[in-house]
Amino acid sequence: MRQARVAVTRLDRWIGGAALALAAFAGVLLWASQAVVAPPRPKISDSQVASLGLGLRESKPGALTVAQAAEGAAHAGLKDGDRIVAIDELRDPSEATFHAYLATRADGDSVRIEARRGNDGILADVTVAVHPESPRDFGLPYEEISFRNPSGLTLRGWYIPPPSDGAGRAPGIAWGHGNAADRRHMLRESLPVHEAGFAQILFDFTGRGESDGDVISLGYHEAGDLRAALDVLTARSEVDPRRLALGGRSMGAVAAILEAADDPRVGALVLDSPYADLTRTVDRAIGQYHLPAFLVRPMLLKLAGWRANYDPSAVRPEETIHRVKAPIFLLHGAVDDIVPVSDALALKAAAGGKVTLLTLDGQGHNSPRPQEALDRMAAFLKTSVGN
Repeated sequence: MRQARVAVTRLDRWIGGAALALAAFAGVLLWASQAVVAPPRPKISDSQVASLGLGLRESKPGALTVAQAAEGAAHAGLKDGDRIVAIDELRDPSEATFHAYLATRADGDSVRIEARRGNDGILADVTVAVHPESPRDFGLPYEEISFRNPSGLTLRGWYIPPPSDGAGRAPGIAWGHGNAADRRHMLRESLPVHEAGFAQILFDFTGRGESDGDVISLGYHEAGDLRAALDVLTARSEVDPRRLALGGRSMGAVAAILEAADDPRVGALVLDSPYADLTRTVDRAIGQYHLPAFLVRPMLLKLAGWRANYDPSAVRPEETIHRVKAPIFLLHGAVDDIVPVSDALALKAAAGGKVTLLTLDGQGHNSPRPQEALDRMAAFLKTSVGN
């Protein structure tokens, strides 16, 4: 029997190629929308750090002092203000080399800290504790908290009380983290702000970390999460509800702008590397993959908006920030290749004269902020709402 031959026409080939191209494009859109609404999700419960219960301050390289001492460090006799001379055989450590060395130690190990207290030398044998990361690794007291956002989802985080030696009710601040991060994103900021006398809430946004939910909205719905965190602060008897601030980094900074524009309780804003316009930010991200933004972006934003229930094209902080009445401290890395420093300049221009802009030379979007910048931020908060 002769087998029938199937003729493949030029039209068939065109249709087949078009189908493959559409399937590939759909795959790209799904992958890109996942990066927008559900990027990698770190969790506190998955973290393990070696800790001494020491909050450290590095005023300059090789000048490391104890800012807060708790747990093993306090039990071993270390106190606030002690200057670290060595940890075991590592002398004159920086904050980075101190923690890098500490990361090599196991739970229950003992390390010897050599320090100076005035003219006196101190030797302290401190036991290493390995546990999920928390404020205690910076020598700070805290408690685990949970609360509900406007949609009824449970958010989980930390409450760091103000210093116990403060007089009267303390100012308070709620922090918002970046899109592929969790509450730990703002831990380094929390130490100088604690020293400035503030109560603080660090929490996981909806769809991040240990909080409920599956997707994010790059600041839009997260503004409501910050509102709920302010509600928690105002309910604390030790917090003055007339002296509240918001702070955040990247997505968290955008959420802070959006919330402060409509919430008269906000008396000060700390913003680290917020974007000025979500559509332009998405265009830049698409361009990094050498894809045509004009073709990918419209369908990507529609898909991401449908998945997270918002309109991404309407998220334009530069058109909202003028409604913020509070003073603003704006930090931005000079070599940020995710959100360029031009976004900070646009936001400053749109906000008017209430913005203090600190451009950080050599710093990118995710660079650890230098101590000087953190100290200036804490001083701004103390001046704005702390007194």
